[in-house]
Amino acid sequence: MEMKLESIMVCVHYGPHGQRLIQRGGELARKLQAPLTVLTVDASGDGEYNHEKQLYLSAWEQQTQDAGGQFLNRKCNGKKTAQVIVETAQEYQVTQIVLGQSSQTLWQEITRGNFINDLMELVGTIDLHLVAVQRYPELLEQTHERGFTAYLAKKGDRYILMEENTGSEAIKGTFFRELDTDFNTGLFKMVTNGEAQYLRIVQNEWVKPK
Repeated sequence: MEMKLESIMVCVHYGPHGQRLIQRGGELARKLQAPLTVLTVDASGDGEYNHEKQLYLSAWEQQTQDAGGQFLNRKCNGKKTAQVIVETAQEYQVTQIVLGQSSQTLWQEITRGNFINDLMELVGTIDLHLVAVQRYPELLEQTHERGFTAYLAKKGDRYILMEENTGSEAIKGTFFRELDTDFNTGLFKMVTNGEAQYLRIVQNEWVKPK
């Protein structure tokens, strides 16, 4: 009987865990000597430019290329995210899919449904690897480097991450850089009235939630 050749696909949605998932998929692909595909699915369908998303996409594409893989960006065009993933997996003869799951996964948030159940119904004989990704601050030390004191300096209407205090308007806090990244991308922790708040930093810049 002919052995079935393995092919790995990692699914990422922009957020703080994409690089970790790509790294996991890359390790699996190397171990199995299998081709690597990284897929992100755009569920928005509005074509609006999103600065934060573009920063993540460019970093992921570079990471995928460095791992010898191909990076794909597909739109839903009215289909469910799970359906787009499975159709892409079938197109590229993928045998194993790697994706992240937390108590409420990012995928569930963008599809407003039980994404994992949808995927399980459609996936057929493809193996699923669900990598546990905790929501911060739980297990922050396992997904990010040890924190160091940093500042957010206001420049116009932007806030830029600095390692030194450059002015009276700078916000002091602790920066946790994501593991396995050369970029200053991660979480900036600031404490106000005894309550911790985590701000998302993408390539040195605080990306404010819309």
